[in-house]
Amino acid sequence: MADNVHPNTSPTNFVAGLPYDVLLEILRLLPPVDLLHLLSCSRSLSALVNEESTWRNLSTSYGLHDIEHFGGRSWFTIYTRLLLPYGPMLGLWAGDYPYTGGILDVRLHPGDRHTPGGIVIDAWQFRLLQPEDLDGPERPEPPIRTPRVRIDFSTASAPHEIPFVMCCCNKRLTPAPHAASIEVLSPTYQGHFLRTRQGTYSHPDFPSSQSHGWLDKSRYPHLRCRPSSVEDQTPQVSHLHPRIPIVFTAPTVYKKPTAISIHCRHGCVDRIRPFLGFDDVVPSAPRYYPLRHDVHPDLHPVSNDWHPRLLVGLWLGSHGPHGTECLYFDLDGTSSILRAWKITGDENVPRGALSWEVDTRVPYTMSQVPTCALEQGLDDLARYRLFGGTGTISARGYLPHQTQSTAVVLAVGEADTSKMIWVEMDECSAYQRYKVKSG
Repeated sequence: MADNVHPNTSPTNFVAGLPYDVLLEILRLLPPVDLLHLLSCSRSLSALVNEESTWRNLSTSYGLHDIEHFGGRSWFTIYTRLLLPYGPMLGLWAGDYPYTGGILDVRLHPGDRHTPGGIVIDAWQFRLLQPEDLDGPERPEPPIRTPRVRIDFSTASAPHEIPFVMCCCNKRLTPAPHAASIEVLSPTYQGHFLRTRQGTYSHPDFPSSQSHGWLDKSRYPHLRCRPSSVEDQTPQVSHLHPRIPIVFTAPTVYKKPTAISIHCRHGCVDRIRPFLGFDDVVPSAPRYYPLRHDVHPDLHPVSNDWHPRLLVGLWLGSHGPHGTECLYFDLDGTSSILRAWKITGDENVPRGALSWEVDTRVPYTMSQVPTCALEQGLDDLARYRLFGGTGTISARGYLPHQTQSTAVVLAVGEADTSKMIWVEMDECSAYQRYKVKSG
């Protein structure tokens, strides 16, 4: 393309002469500072600042169609100050809390009479099962969403000020909404380990070299990237023989990708981490990674057009006394092996671990299905596609000598539901595909 540009044509004039739709795509990809610099380079480009339709069109790509509750600010201000830097974050983010993991849900809130428009970051929490629930029918339950951070213009006095990032975790423990920060962190070799009386054991990397298909690299916010610090707590714990195992941090051989981190001066985010029955001395805040959202057509598994790749994506699954957990189903296109990686986990099989894998090339026949399947609600087997494989079980801690493989059968009966039969344990886990809530 450069060979076709007249030698007397400046790059700025060339950009200004591009078709409108192409120019919009360029503007959408630019970081905020570069965008404003570009628009101030020439009169033809600066005219776009006052062209509200331009910024309205760009804002609708993030799902914003009404700015009534944004304090009278223009589409230009809302797009360049809020949506351009933070809009790519919209969606789910997986945290690397040891064992349990965690999920943040970043959503756009158009505002109402009581709340200004902005971006809200919710934390997922799943209901803790009560003793009377443990023997009942196992079904995944939707997460409870609790607002943790807001990004809006509520404290900005001037129309062109940047939005304020505020923590709104727990007003009973901390003052009313207070300042928070969102940082982009560079890749790191930092990892987690478990120190027990018997020695030190590595914790599954998250993401790991084997389970990063769920990572959506297109959704990092347009913020300055800060170098990740490297910490090694090995000297502090190597001489300990603790009664309660200790989780600590130290470098590993696998490089984890870019992440985000959220902080506030009162340490609210640290207090919301899921319960862990081990001592956790890791000083750093969790890293969060963007989760892919896969959308597939609703085809019944018995359809001739159905393919195992339609199972790829995020699922909620019932995991016995641990309640509902989140997994990502990933299909190896070469071997046709479907694997379920834990995005959230528990003290037996933690986040980042492989929960099970099945071979989709050789479907199970009805005669191969174990008798226990008939007791797990699979009486009409003609409605299911069945695949056999192995699952992972472990005692508390997920230590190498504790983990075992066991036979499993995956039963896919509808487009968005499936069941996993743990043959030797005579148990069944139910899975429901996660779908983004509309509205």
